Amino acid sequence: MILSKPEHLKIYGHRGARGNLPENTLRSFKYLFDKNISAYETDILISKDLVPIIFHNFRLNPNITKTKDGEWIIDDIKIFDLTFEELTKFDIGAVNKRSKYGKRFLEQKNLSNQKIPKLSELLELTSKNLSDNLVINLEIKSTPIEKNLTPNPNEMVKLIMDEASKFELFDKIIFSSFDWRILNEIKVSYPKISRAYLTSEKRGKIYDKSPWLNFMPLYDSDVNELPRLIKTLGGKAWHPKHIDINKDVVKISHEVGLPVNVWTVNEEFEMLKMIEYGVDGIITDYPLRLKELCERKNIKWF
Repeated sequence: MILSKPEHLKIYGHRGARGNLPENTLRSFKYLFDKNISAYETDILISKDLVPIIFHNFRLNPNITKTKDGEWIIDDIKIFDLTFEELTKFDIGAVNKRSKYGKRFLEQKNLSNQKIPKLSELLELTSKNLSDNLVINLEIKSTPIEKNLTPNPNEMVKLIMDEASKFELFDKIIFSSFDWRILNEIKVSYPKISRAYLTSEKRGKIYDKSPWLNFMPLYDSDVNELPRLIKTLGGKAWHPKHIDINKDVVKISHEVGLPVNVWTVNEEFEMLKMIEYGVDGIITDYPLRLKELCERKNIKWF
């Protein structure tokens, strides 16, 4: 797995290509492969019957989820409360463009009859689109501050690893999470599997002995401490929110040998700023926009 190349930028499609097609649908990921984008970031949750699935929110998102009758859902429905078969009765092939969420993605095309996929279905699709530059960034959704949304970290990691092991893709997969308990479980039980550490300082998750950081001590609240800490923990990459970083902290991360992949960068001026900072990869809802920007500006990408 190639996470970084000198003088190159890695382009990751976020939830497939959320800006263009419905998020976390198999069609959205196929679109990436068809457009020669060889990396993606997506999300894993667990159904009631312990099936790893591809979905971002702990609850069905009313902005993207319709009933079998074609109506936007209004109920608060936890993913972990429904079996996979029950989840397949919902359609996630559109975004409600009248909603605050949907107004961010006015260019997104509607697709009919799009179901929440299993992790295995996505990995099967990926297996048919192998390339030297393929990178699969699987974010494991977990929270240390609310119960009954997922299995415990030990069980959740095992379920996902058992499913992923059915495919010969571990050399192309990097697992990430905001919940560092998950990453510690991978480190202990699956030490050869690559881990990326997600952070979001502005969301209040980064502080001394934060439960999100698995109660790790932070001696300085400055973001500059994070690359060294992640490297000490054996991380293969750091995935910060793009507004949390600057050129100096990217330099620090590189000095300790840690690639920096930022999220979620959608506007051209933000993309150019991140490239100026020297990040290794950009996770974006608009991978084709970033690809075209790179080609227009003679920036090498992969």
